Amino acid sequence: MNRLKLKNRNNSRKLTMLELTSALKSDGIITDDNVKVLNRRSKISKILPILIISNTELLHASNPNTKIDLKFLMNWLSKYSNIEIVEIDPLKLDIEKITKLLPKAYIKRIGVLPINVTTKKVTFATSEPFNKDWMLDTSASINRDIEIKLASPILIQRLMNEFYDVRSAISSIDKEKGKLDESAIQKLTSNELNTFTLDDGNVAKIVDWIFQYALEERATDIHLEAKDGYGLMRYRIDGTLRIVYKFAGNVFLPVMARVKIMAGMKVDEKRRPQDGRIKRKISKSKLIELRLSSIPTHFGEKLVIRIFDPGIAEKTFSDLGFDKHDIDKWKKVISKNYGLILVTGPTGSGKTTTLQASLKYLSSPEINICTVEDPIEIVNENFNQMQVHDEIGLNFANAIRSFLRQDPDVIMVGEIRDKETAEMAIQSSLTGHLVLSTLHTNTALASINRLLDLGVESHLLNASLVAIIAQRLVRILCSQCKEKKITDKKLWESIFQESTENIPEYTYSSKGCNECKNTGFIGRVCIYELVELNSSMLKYINKDMSLTELQEKTKGNFQNLKSSAIKKVKEGITSVEEIIRVIL
Repeated sequence: MNRLKLKNRNNSRKLTMLELTSALKSDGIITDDNVKVLNRRSKISKILPILIISNTELLHASNPNTKIDLKFLMNWLSKYSNIEIVEIDPLKLDIEKITKLLPKAYIKRIGVLPINVTTKKVTFATSEPFNKDWMLDTSASINRDIEIKLASPILIQRLMNEFYDVRSAISSIDKEKGKLDESAIQKLTSNELNTFTLDDGNVAKIVDWIFQYALEERATDIHLEAKDGYGLMRYRIDGTLRIVYKFAGNVFLPVMARVKIMAGMKVDEKRRPQDGRIKRKISKSKLIELRLSSIPTHFGEKLVIRIFDPGIAEKTFSDLGFDKHDIDKWKKVISKNYGLILVTGPTGSGKTTTLQASLKYLSSPEINICTVEDPIEIVNENFNQMQVHDEIGLNFANAIRSFLRQDPDVIMVGEIRDKETAEMAIQSSLTGHLVLSTLHTNTALASINRLLDLGVESHLLNASLVAIIAQRLVRILCSQCKEKKITDKKLWESIFQESTENIPEYTYSSKGCNECKNTGFIGRVCIYELVELNSSMLKYINKDMSLTELQEKTKGNFQNLKSSAIKKVKEGITSVEEIIRVIL
């Protein structure tokens, strides 16, 4: 790389706009006109010069397809300073060790963040690679060697604020020994934040951070678990649980109390399972739904918080991972005037998202859509949604009976759990209504056996079943770090039983990067089997037909889960290892 010889290059200094623009221009990245624009902006802005450059949205002078964004600039700065760039995974940082090392005021003044603390050495992330004035004094203060790595100033600032604010809140609660009486706990409501005597603002800060951090890290579930003397917090991200933080017991209890009251749950009830719900505004126009479930365990309560992003309701079939051919087939299936359609799969396989996308496709002013759910997961004003209340006798079956007097066109039943609900759903489908529902089965054809096991007559299934889709979610390879590799043909044959000529020469895997939190994956997509029941298949449905026999008789009539998985691997969407994890 062509370098500009600067007089004070080896001296401790902070990056200036003059140094950055001179070096970028010398490397052929920006033009003289760009330099003039950046110099003008630097005179009226107080933010870091590198952020001014990234915010200007310039294009590379020699390669107009390359944006000079912050990621590009940090990689360039790593080469310019000869300091390694670090990919910080916030979930792997030990917040307690980091925040106990040095005071926030000092860390904020020197503008660095400790990211790895050992007994002999501390690694600091910085965005000022040439500013080394702080290193000698800091090393003496902590009595350890210092190593510096380069990282985004935005990420450093964000984590610095979040981690130290949370640590401060935890310390304040800790000083009070976490002694909560019932009257104090009852003041932990969201609209009485300033009345809680045990510095409830600190408890609020921790809970706010738990929710906000989960959204930043793309978590779908938050697990708060009582352990022996402490509380553990884990996030589920792209289907995998990751440990995030360990709370001291006297901090964990008020945090749990606040969350439970926000969700309308009884704080003093710890012996029985409870359910709750929180609506939380994360911006002026965006509201998220949080569904909570608590259970008693050996060491105390465990609380699981499911995060429902309203963006789910906007997903299309293409977003879900359906092939174009199957999108057309599914649209045709759900556009029928009557019949029973089932979406199946284990918990967390995306059934709700598929149903929401289907109802959204069907929704119009001319269609009356009625849903009964337990609970209502995504609120949509275009549907007439009913919540199950078993305590007053409002179950799925009774809700369907009520719907039939409401002139419905489409009925969505959250789940078929028993014979009564199954029979009501089938009767509704036979009397001119389209009924969509879910079942917890592993394959599409297993749903038929499940309904027969519930006591549904085979002739009713023959008359009502239109289609069944069984699905799973597999993680999508990170586009930033995925790489091509030669296919392990022996492994492929043993898993997929495909003939040699069908095995691809290359597949993809990923090593992990900052973009994907070092997991190698970002987001998830469906693999599925879509079974459209025709007359030749329906004739095999009877109570004497085993699942194995049914699979054999209908073989070749539809693409199974494994075939769908193979397609996603060949397209480079996911990896062989991910398919093994999910379906084998």
